[in-house]
Amino acid sequence: MKKGHQLLRKGISFCLLLPILLSTGFDNVSDKYDIETPSGMVYIEEGMSLLGAEEGDLNAKNDAKPRHPVYLKSYYIDTLEVTNGAYAECVAAGVCAEPADTSSATRANYYDVSTFQGYPVVNVTWDDAQTYCEFVGKRLPTEAEWEKAAMGTIDYRRYPWGNGEPKAYLINVTDIPGDTETVNSYPTGSSPYGLVDTAGNVSEWVSDWYATSYYAESVLENPTGPDSGTHKVVRGDSWLTDLDKIHITNRTMMDPETYNATTGFRCAKDVKEKVYYETPVSDENSPDERAYAVVNSGHDSGIFLLTEPGKSQSIIVVASNGSLLEVLEGPVEINYTDWYLVRTGAGKEGWTIGSSLSFPLK
Repeated sequence: MKKGHQLLRKGISFCLLLPILLSTGFDNVSDKYDIETPSGMVYIEEGMSLLGAEEGDLNAKNDAKPRHPVYLKSYYIDTLEVTNGAYAECVAAGVCAEPADTSSATRANYYDVSTFQGYPVVNVTWDDAQTYCEFVGKRLPTEAEWEKAAMGTIDYRRYPWGNGEPKAYLINVTDIPGDTETVNSYPTGSSPYGLVDTAGNVSEWVSDWYATSYYAESVLENPTGPDSGTHKVVRGDSWLTDLDKIHITNRTMMDPETYNATTGFRCAKDVKEKVYYETPVSDENSPDERAYAVVNSGHDSGIFLLTEPGKSQSIIVVASNGSLLEVLEGPVEINYTDWYLVRTGAGKEGWTIGSSLSFPLK
């Protein structure tokens, strides 16, 4: 049984878990992230939430139980489902494949008709969805990210808007009108974070592999689902779902190579983390004024020294944690990261990032 589940079942308050998980070394989340929310997305702040269905909720499915704590780092997620028009730009660029079926449930021509450009794209596979998200510099959300954005963090709810009975102005469901509608048709049925259609319109691919028991086995921090599987998770009820079956915690599975007229997707994006480093200072007691640094990496093996500053360069040697390096040159900034040319005690010279170094000798 996972740590978080054990604590909850022993009666320890959910709130008492927060200090355990919030010991990030930052006074607030804004100190950790560079937050610039892209257009059409919403920012979801790092923190704890409870996901899944309560044991006594008879309207929820068993594979969505138990309700369990999850701690997610900050991320962005689309407020609307990806449309035909947006997806067509990826197809026009030669990156995405056109939907295997360009019709919808009741329309012989759907994807390639201007009237429906603001409607959600359907008949796309998991790979199609992931390829599109990568094309626009994003990715598919994890199942946990999707549910947190749909459920919120304040209370337990059956629907995105709360627990009030579904009304016609809140959701496109129960086979009326019997097909998709424009992606912003039901803003009053939005989730606490402002996501539209997390229930109704189309169901949505997420990144995780599906396992029936995963909610009983989920890791506490940033879960990404099982390591492998045969089916991917699909979240959110579609326009075809019966009214009495709707639940924000509903989990379904689908072969990633298949497609249908009820499944689309939305994208997510990582939030850039700030890089903190200390500028090396020459040793005042050293006659040659050389600067030194100590390897202080988050990786067990230490750090790689590269032939040139930047990623994807040849590796010269691994400098182990705690070893002393002579700083020869730097910083050189590349993509907001500072690089230093250093020399090991064995005389090997190479480039490494400043965030993996401490500069104690002053």
